[in-house]
Amino acid sequence: MNQNNNNDMNSMDLIGFLWENKKTLIIIGLISAIVSSVVALIIEEKFESTVTLYPSKTSSVTFGEVNNEDQTVSKFGEEEEAEQMLQILESAVIREKIVSEYELLKHYDIDTSGKYIYTELNETYADNINFERNQNGAVLIKVLDKSPDTAALIANDIAALFDSTKNAMIHARAITDYNIKKEKLKKLENEMQDLRDTMSELSSLGVVTADAYQGLTDAMLKAPDQSTKIAYKEKIKMTELFGSTLKAFQIETEFLSERIATLKSSYEQAETDANSFPSHKFTVEKASPAEKKTYPVRWLIVVVSTLSTLFFVIILLLFKEKIKEIELN
Repeated sequence: MNQNNNNDMNSMDLIGFLWENKKTLIIIGLISAIVSSVVALIIEEKFESTVTLYPSKTSSVTFGEVNNEDQTVSKFGEEEEAEQMLQILESAVIREKIVSEYELLKHYDIDTSGKYIYTELNETYADNINFERNQNGAVLIKVLDKSPDTAALIANDIAALFDSTKNAMIHARAITDYNIKKEKLKKLENEMQDLRDTMSELSSLGVVTADAYQGLTDAMLKAPDQSTKIAYKEKIKMTELFGSTLKAFQIETEFLSERIATLKSSYEQAETDANSFPSHKFTVEKASPAEKKTYPVRWLIVVVSTLSTLFFVIILLLFKEKIKEIELN
């Protein structure tokens, strides 16, 4: 009960204290409101444009015979792909292209004679251009600018640069992979051609496979004349000498054919990755020029500034009053 009475007394004391100093608070409040209003009017207006994107799960055409759902180009990306998208959007590659394209040093009124030109530029860039994910997992590109048209153009250009930047990163590795597989495939095909040429030479000498050997023997026995029989005997002799070699070449050819077929599928995939320029995003909404300014919210600046000033003044007055009490005691 005593505690409640003390709280009530403290509240009454505070109200009384504020009432006693109402004139000072009203004057300071009015001055603060006027000053903050002037400052709010001076602050440059900015307009915001937003692009809404979803990353794709994969953008590569897959040549495998069996594809799972995640390999289809219509599959939306998830958290991992969204985080990768954010990292690329925030990269220096895209930032430098936007800075150059829109002459942001001049556009942002950066003092080029200053000591920390690019530090100031990067900080201003970060203040005006933001990337974030919303509650649905989409990636938002938000651009503030004094010109609504420029804000929309920058936002859309950044979205477009995402594809070209990611493709450049992929191609840097894909071209190396493609060239290696191209050389390997060429080497295997040359080996295959050498085997076939050797087998053709053996065949021209009369060497036949094991399956044809019995037929060659039967043909010799049925030969109508001596010269034909001698020819067949020569073929049988060559087959006995080199038949096993021909068989080994046949086995090697079959094995090499399988390797070439497997590598060809991988080579086609690498060729596609190295030479295609797919899109890696789904654009839900492009940026358009804003009709109304986004910043500053002038009434909010005035209210917050005035209340903050009054609060600070009340603290000072209370502190001053407490000092008087201490001196009197």
